[in-house]
Amino acid sequence: MRTKIKYFRESIRLVWRSAPEWTMANIIISVLRSFLPLLLIWLIKELVDGITLAASSPSENNSFENILWLIISVAVFWFLDEAASGIDTFVRKKQSIKLESYMYGLLHSKAVRLDLINFERPEFFDSLSRASREAPWRPNSILNHLVALSRGLLSLVLMAGLLVFLHWSLALLLLLVNIPAIWLRLHYTDILYNFRRKQTPEARKAQYFNWLLTGNRPSREIKLFGLGNYFISLFKKSFLKTQEEELEIVKKRTLIELVSDIFKAAAVLITMLFIARQTITGDLTLGQMAMFLLAFRQGMIYIKDFLGSLSGLYEDSLFIGDVFEFLSLEENVRAIPPVKKIPVFSQKISVDNLSFSYPGSDTKVIDNISFEVKKGEILAVVGPNGAGKSTLVRLLCRLYDPLSGSVLYDGIDIRNFDPEEYRKMLSVVFQDFMLYNISAGENIRLGDVEKTDADRSIPKAASVTGINELISKLPKGYSTVIGTLFEDSRELSWGEWQKIALSRAIFREAPVLILDEPSSALDADTEYDIFKRFREIVKERTSILISHRFTNVSLADRIIVLEKGSVAETGTHKELMRRKGAYYSMYSKQSKRFEK
Repeated sequence: MRTKIKYFRESIRLVWRSAPEWTMANIIISVLRSFLPLLLIWLIKELVDGITLAASSPSENNSFENILWLIISVAVFWFLDEAASGIDTFVRKKQSIKLESYMYGLLHSKAVRLDLINFERPEFFDSLSRASREAPWRPNSILNHLVALSRGLLSLVLMAGLLVFLHWSLALLLLLVNIPAIWLRLHYTDILYNFRRKQTPEARKAQYFNWLLTGNRPSREIKLFGLGNYFISLFKKSFLKTQEEELEIVKKRTLIELVSDIFKAAAVLITMLFIARQTITGDLTLGQMAMFLLAFRQGMIYIKDFLGSLSGLYEDSLFIGDVFEFLSLEENVRAIPPVKKIPVFSQKISVDNLSFSYPGSDTKVIDNISFEVKKGEILAVVGPNGAGKSTLVRLLCRLYDPLSGSVLYDGIDIRNFDPEEYRKMLSVVFQDFMLYNISAGENIRLGDVEKTDADRSIPKAASVTGINELISKLPKGYSTVIGTLFEDSRELSWGEWQKIALSRAIFREAPVLILDEPSSALDADTEYDIFKRFREIVKERTSILISHRFTNVSLADRIIVLEKGSVAETGTHKELMRRKGAYYSMYSKQSKRFEK
């Protein structure tokens, strides 16, 4: 309960921060709406009594004029009640939009700050899925339920107080017949929450199959191999499994609610019999009869609203925990004291006894690696698939922290730098580089969005990789949207996308350039042209080149060969060929394949 109260406080704080003026407007309108129905009921009672009196004394002068003001008052307060409802809907919608934007901001900021290693864990995606589902609206739901709960309670007290004037037992009856419904809603809220939390992995699986059936990237293989019906069946199986089990829970709750509704109907019957008898015997006027009937009916509605808000609030207290669970995830990749300012790169990057393994695995992907790359040097890293090359890149970028060992930047451990500032020293083309469905110019500019001379530097970077001419011929030049997701866009070949990614890395102008398989999708002529001018392209930047193509890595000043996460050998191309070790074997096999 202490945790739930804490979550309530935090949720209300989030709602208030997102839109304080609209939150206050929501509260004020909700309070006003608590009193308007009571005033309307009292006016209807006065109107009925006035009409009854006028009908019984038709000869009395000004009888209609006497009740005219009551008719006008009922119409005015009816309008105010309806208008307040409409205004309340608008205010809530406006507040909801503000909050949704604010919560998405929190989620997105947290996601981009979290350690990359989180994205290697299935449980992280479960947490992210639950948080993404609940965060945009759940805090606002807590506020609305609190306001509705307060309004419902206030209105219920007022209506019950009105019924006490008729007979205290009717007010008590109104409350007692709804006690089972309170327990029922809270009980099944717990059951549904635990069920939905348990079903998160299965729900994500259904989302994944949905993406396979509707996404751009899988569409080619889905059609080619005729996999549509197969994945449709997997989606239905996964989707229906969660929905049918939840439906069974809702079915049980509905059946029990029907029994509860029978008791409520019995209470309505008893109340109507009592009021009818009192009216027939003359103890109640027709106006009073109408007022008490409306009050009891309105009281039942308020209790239903009160119960709905209570169970909704309890549900919110369970689900909002998923949001705060995600927002409280630790960010371990951060500057470790003593925090130091990043110097101008002047010496070397050293890797000292570096080891790393992925979560849930005891196998070391990187196993006690040591090497260095000097300023201005071109270092090539080669090895078979699974040797740890791409993982090494992520460690150098401090996207991961090692199990042991360190990476030194001019003799300073990179963990003593602010990670974001340190990464500005690096420009990287990952093997699985991103395809951004925005303009061609913006695609390149993403290499350094803070750069001030982008208009001049973007075409310059594109010229280096040979993509400038193609972009210039696009309908809107560098303003042309590339990709297939949006209208008026132009799709590129995979090789052209790779040139865009290379241009992005060159545009960054960082002192250290890391290229992970930079020519895997380039045609032979483009690849030859780029690597013939490679030293001119990198402009004496310190460069680390990872490639399976040994004809490219032979231009490096030094070559490191990785095998099973360890350094098998190191040296220049000539030195490694003379040793006739792992590098010689791989180079010879690849050369013979091309000769054939």
